[in-house]
Amino acid sequence: MEFLQLIIDYASIIVSLFGGGIAISGIIKLSEGKSQQNSGAQDEGMSKIVGGGGIILVGTLLVPQIMNFFNA
Repeated sequence: MEFLQLIIDYASIIVSLFGGGIAISGIIKLSEGKSQQNSGAQDEGMSKIVGGGGIILVGTLLVPQIMNFFNA
């Protein structure tokens, strides 16, 4: 069970980092859209920021709950 907990911890970190990368690319896209007055790029940037934040929440809140399935 300790090995499984270690895998779940690493999976949580990886999912959170993936969400952070998407959010950072969204920030870049949003700032690029603002500097060029491109509303399409601004919308895409905001979508990436919100999506990345959602993935971070999944990584920090839901992935650690996987262990509960194995303990039951």
